[in-house]
Amino acid sequence: MGQLLIVDDDEHILQAVAERFTALGHEVSTATSGREALSKIRRDRPDLVLLDLQLPDGDGLSVLAELRQDGLEVTVVVLTAYGTVERAVQAMKSGAYDFIQKPFETALVEETVKRALERSALQRECSALRMARVECEPVAEDPRTREAFAFAARAARSAATVLLLGESGTGKEVVARELHRLSPRARGPLVAVNCAALTETLLESELFGHEKGAFTGAAARRIGRIEAAHRGTLFLDEVGDIPPSFQVKLLRVLQERAFERVGGNAPITVDTRVVAATNRDLKALVGEGKFREDLFYRLNVLSLRLPPLRERRADIRPLVVRFLEDSCREAHRAVPRVSEEAFGLLEAHAWPGNVRELKNVVERTVCLLDGEEIAAHDLPEELRGAPGAAGASEPADGFHVKVHEYRRGLLREALERAGGNQTKAAEALGLQRTYLARLIRQFGL
Repeated sequence: MGQLLIVDDDEHILQAVAERFTALGHEVSTATSGREALSKIRRDRPDLVLLDLQLPDGDGLSVLAELRQDGLEVTVVVLTAYGTVERAVQAMKSGAYDFIQKPFETALVEETVKRALERSALQRECSALRMARVECEPVAEDPRTREAFAFAARAARSAATVLLLGESGTGKEVVARELHRLSPRARGPLVAVNCAALTETLLESELFGHEKGAFTGAAARRIGRIEAAHRGTLFLDEVGDIPPSFQVKLLRVLQERAFERVGGNAPITVDTRVVAATNRDLKALVGEGKFREDLFYRLNVLSLRLPPLRERRADIRPLVVRFLEDSCREAHRAVPRVSEEAFGLLEAHAWPGNVRELKNVVERTVCLLDGEEIAAHDLPEELRGAPGAAGASEPADGFHVKVHEYRRGLLREALERAGGNQTKAAEALGLQRTYLARLIRQFGL
């Protein structure tokens, strides 16, 4: 079932069509003019618009033109009187999906609407995939990481605002994507904004959008990120860096789910779930008067602190394998092996830049690698000389060989007990099935 907007100045047609599709289970609203239609489209974002080409304040073509100017992806089916097929064809060139001639049969309208809604659903799904860039399942071997994603799965069921805390590079955006993917809004867009990268003026225009002529260079109306996230999720990264003077405007959006474009005076209502993230201590900023206390409590409905990589070292190996596979896929080369000594160095490093730093190290190593195995000497110098790292002061081959053989023995034993069934073996070991498959390849089993 979908959300329909029917636009026609003929009250009899309007009532008959509205009653029919309401009876079929659709959510139906109506409009009798182009202005009213545009206002409801911008506010409600319907799945489908049935648009009459002949309206009292203009025609449907002007409505289509404004939708295209706004950048709104709305599926439109135009209604046209007999003998004006040329205008209907013009409407389709302007972005309409299909047209129906008046007088029309109910069965034809229902079939056209069904196909148009299917197209609208596919369009929204493609848009969500483009904007969310949903990746494969996240790496979560360490108990603390598993706990974080278990929290995301529980929080995803609600529409409450979520605040993600932790150092830069700990994977806050990955958790935000999981919150969106597992939520009822998964088919909607996931729109991300880096608040620290924008000045206050740019941040306001980026989030709220602007009207034509709102400022120098505003040649056309622009939809903001909040509006683009309608029926989806808005991810506000580095929310602790929002200027105090702008915080009250964000607070209003969270309280009222409404805002006005820059240069506009008409309130726009949105249905958007907000996930915020920061590497700063918001409570301390509140105490210093640099962050509004009421905004902090609005953001902190559900909160999760992500541990740094140095506190969840069980994730390092599977992350290295994941990043290797990704880098080699992009470079069109075979995935190299990783020596135990190299893994020892990677696991011993403090990783002040967390997962982001680890990913950069893997990508750089792949770019410079000549052979089919990553050895300790292939890693950056800062890892080879790390305090306590393997090879920093004394040979560590014996230790890592023993760890390697122990891990290999555990895998072999679990597989034998499971009769070679990898799913059962993964359950017995408490591992994800995909990670076990990687380990089997890595250990040559």
